[in-house]
Amino acid sequence: MSADSSFHLTDRVKLDLLRLIEAGNLQTGAKLPPADQLCAQFQVSRTVVREAIASLKAEGRLRSLRGSGVYVSEPPKFAAAPMFMAAPEEIGDVLDFMEFRVAVEVEAAGLAAERRTETNLLRMGEALAQFRRHMHDNTLATDADRAFHRAIADATMNARFRLFIDEMGSKLIPRRALGARFVDEASKAGFLASIEGEHLRILEAITERRPDEARLAMRRHLEDGRRRYREWRLAHDLATKAEA
Repeated sequence: MSADSSFHLTDRVKLDLLRLIEAGNLQTGAKLPPADQLCAQFQVSRTVVREAIASLKAEGRLRSLRGSGVYVSEPPKFAAAPMFMAAPEEIGDVLDFMEFRVAVEVEAAGLAAERRTETNLLRMGEALAQFRRHMHDNTLATDADRAFHRAIADATMNARFRLFIDEMGSKLIPRRALGARFVDEASKAGFLASIEGEHLRILEAITERRPDEARLAMRRHLEDGRRRYREWRLAHDLATKAEA
């Protein structure tokens, strides 16, 4: 199994487990079924199940008791969430759109690695520098983020990729338009630093003309973005339930 396919299977199993928890099939304090049973239920390997469980542990949704097993934890408090959206009802559309972006921008990254010029690399570098300059203001570096993806589209030497980016406008990077807010500056800095790191990995693969690695880096970047939006929606839903 490739790293790419394993990554997607882990994400799917994680979402399936979250659905079971949210639906009440696995309530707080319930013991998770054995790994072998989960492997059969989701038709994946033990490695995929183990990675999905580890991710949910890191998010505080599951906990291990030595010698006993893995149990469902109390949902994390909303205040502990790094970010929330003022218009969470729109996040479903964002998730669908980001899934569509994967189909376009993953291939764009691969083509950019094959065809880029030094000028293209300069523009990507300038976009990253702009991103760093705006990491501490209220723009959330959205314009710089979009500029980086536009520079990659330009490097494909196919005008239709650039047209796609330009027609999407603010929808391409929707966190500011959705009214994103952070609990504190440390959470904001950590969030933007994660995106910066993802951009750097994409740029490195494009710079070194490694198309497959560029595609994989872009896919991981977009899938991580989808994960962040899912978590923000979950955080909002939990807060709404707590207030009810």
